[in-house]
Amino acid sequence: MNKNALEDEPTKKRKEHEEEEEDDDENDFEKKRRYQIAMQRWAILKQALLGGKSSETCKSSVSVRRFSSFGLLQTEYLFSNNKEETWYQYTCADFPNFKMTIKHLPGKINANSLNGFNNTGNVCVWPSEEVMAYYCIKNLDEFRNKNIIELGGGMTCLAGVAVSILSEAQSVVLTDGNEESIDNLTDILNDKSNAELLRKTKVSSRMLRWGEGELDKDLRGHFDIIICADCLFFDEGREDLVQLVYDLLKPNGKCWMFAPKRGATFDEFKQAAEEKFHTLEEERFEKKIYDLHCKLKESGTDQYDPNIHFPIHLQLTKKDVS
Repeated sequence: MNKNALEDEPTKKRKEHEEEEEDDDENDFEKKRRYQIAMQRWAILKQALLGGKSSETCKSSVSVRRFSSFGLLQTEYLFSNNKEETWYQYTCADFPNFKMTIKHLPGKINANSLNGFNNTGNVCVWPSEEVMAYYCIKNLDEFRNKNIIELGGGMTCLAGVAVSILSEAQSVVLTDGNEESIDNLTDILNDKSNAELLRKTKVSSRMLRWGEGELDKDLRGHFDIIICADCLFFDEGREDLVQLVYDLLKPNGKCWMFAPKRGATFDEFKQAAEEKFHTLEEERFEKKIYDLHCKLKESGTDQYDPNIHFPIHLQLTKKDVS
């Protein structure tokens, strides 16, 4: 028998024991970390149920809202009213002539707001909506003389309002499934500074939920372009959203969707849509946005998670069924 092998056996066993202890330490650390994160998330839920503000919960390192903006649009505080509703002026450094006045709701979440139709658009403006608004501003020629509808635009419908103000669209309909959002959108459209900029395009807001009854006749087959941000993550509404987009579009119409991967939800929606649509998925749909995404990834910050923060562009066009 090899003498060196005999001499090395104790050393080998000692190393294996040390490695096992290190693995146990790592497992204990990971368990403690997950436990701490779980406790912090329960604390966020408790705060929400007590009527806490979304801005307070977003500061937490365990909240998915810890990253809130790519910095494509800039906001200037204007004023707040006695309902804690706050008005901002939105501008974009890349488009000096652009401005719009937008009202944000208080952002309080409670047990009631967790029930019923998705209310996430009432809590805050998500990165996908910001990205979609910027992309629309850069591609205004696409909307000339077209009928446009934004689906699930939340309390601000940033992209839809921007298209209404800047483009030469024939009409723009801003929609959401939440009544508070629709009331807020009505106030935004009635704001004096916005109204002065909305003379060229017919603009309206209305409630629209997918999967609930027949689509109104005036909406069916009426639209050239649908825009929609971050509405793909609910499993139960996937097929209904595909059908709604199909019913809203003209035969040659198209839908622009912007949404992060969010696990498998993006791909599952795309797969469901392929039965009725030709699909085009783009990650590098706009250079500035993609460059910002790459810088954030390379920075190694734990605030930015591409899986939930970086929207992919999915274009849907109706298949020719003739």
